Amino acid sequence: MGTLKREKLNTEEAWKVARQNRGIGASEAAAIVGFSPWMAARDLWEIKCGMKKREDLSNNPLIEQGHRMEGAIRELYKAYHPEYTVKYRQYDLLYQNERPWIFATLDGEVTDENGRHGILECKTSTPQSKADWDKWDCQIPRPYMIQILHQLLATGWDFVDLIACLINKEGDFTVRTYRFERADHKEDLMWLLDKEEAFWDSVQNKMLPPMVMII
Repeated sequence: MGTLKREKLNTEEAWKVARQNRGIGASEAAAIVGFSPWMAARDLWEIKCGMKKREDLSNNPLIEQGHRMEGAIRELYKAYHPEYTVKYRQYDLLYQNERPWIFATLDGEVTDENGRHGILECKTSTPQSKADWDKWDCQIPRPYMIQILHQLLATGWDFVDLIACLINKEGDFTVRTYRFERADHKEDLMWLLDKEEAFWDSVQNKMLPPMVMII
């Protein structure tokens, strides 16, 4: 494990530029391994190589809802865990010194009562079917699992607490919490690191990455 570094940015625009130029962000990682329902690996490669512009999703109502809910979910987590220290640095990029191209901007930075460092991830989702709800049953959807693995690679920290607000068709919601310990996912982390290294090499060399099926 390397040394944690932090790039402090003050505006959303500066963050967007840094995100494009530095490397791979947590929300992009699922595309690399074919687990993103929104983007293929080739699309991400073209964006990172400057061949294609990133789609503007700022007016997407579900994304807007998630942004509105994030602060409330973070405050709920803090109320659940008064014994924890929770900090929020909106535009900071965290990364390891030996691989600065794997970075993450977090919904919250957690220090538990034992001094361990962890990641807070806030999610809002509107499952539409039983199959969608099943993805949250004692687990989280695969794109989000890849996202938190990436965050662990970027930070080197000990755990992730994901808290999800799940909204049903009637507009009622339930809150679920999930804990992921780094020590339980060593093989997963090595697997993802290998995939991301290969993808980033393809960006640096302007060579198309291997075809990955979206599933």
